[in-house]
Formats: sequence, structure tokens, C-alpha cells
Amino acid sequence: MAAARVVTRAPGLLHSRALSCSAVMYKKAMKGPDMELNERLWQIEFHQKEKGKAYDKKPFRITLREGKKYLWCACGYSKSQPVCDGTHLNLQLKIKQKPLVFKAPETKEVWLCNCKQSRNPPFCDGTHRTEEVQLAVKD
Repeated sequence: MAAARVVTRAPGLLHSRALSCSAVMYKKAMKGPDMELNERLWQIEFHQKEKGKAYDKKPFRITLREGKKYLWCACGYSKSQPVCDGTHLNLQLKIKQKPLVFKAPETKEVWLCNCKQSRNPPFCDGTHRTEEVQLAVKD
């Protein structure tokens, strides 16, 4: 059984399940009104032995809302990509991947991976540009 654990140094980033590839998801440096550098680090550990089915050849742009819980589809079978719709629960499909569950510490526009091969889930790292992914996804 897979397990997801979210490790955070940013206030408000919470986890709701323990999933089993460690990745630093997002790092942002901002200058505040007093010109001090404030760093926020989203670090989500996501460990699963297998990657999901490649769903699309391009990432999905979304605005994550502060405090909202998101379930990023890791299996590639969800009909509501890039978020999970529970398709992985269908026992007949025998899907091993579980969704990545996280809360956004701030409102931010991001690109979520839709090829499910990112080394930085749930965020896009450009893996969709590889020939392997391009051939795997049918138009």
C-alpha cells in the first residue's frame, strides 16, 4: 500500500494522508514591504513505486487557493484531470497509484503535471516533452 506524507516549513501546508519519490515542489522568494527576503517552501514527499498512465502531453494551469485541499490524480485515469475523481478506487481497474493530497499555503497560479511522469509531483517539471511521453499519449 502506498503512503503520502507532507513535510512543510510553510504555515498552512497540511497533509491528510500518508502516500510512498521525494520532491521539493515549490520554492518562492518574495520581498516584503520592509524589503526583507521571505522564503516559503512547499515540500511534499510522494512515494509510489510506479508512475501513473500518461494522460496528456502538456501541463494544466490552475490557480490554487489558499487553504483549499487538493487531490492531484497520480494514476492518470481520472476524468476530471488534473484532480482525482476516485477512479483509482475501481477494483476492476486494479490501479496501484493513490492521489497526492495537499493544501495550498497561499493563492498561486501553478502548472500541474498531466503526464503523471514528473519527478516533482504534482507540479510540472517538463517531463512531458520527452519522446517517451509524447509517444505514449494518443491524440
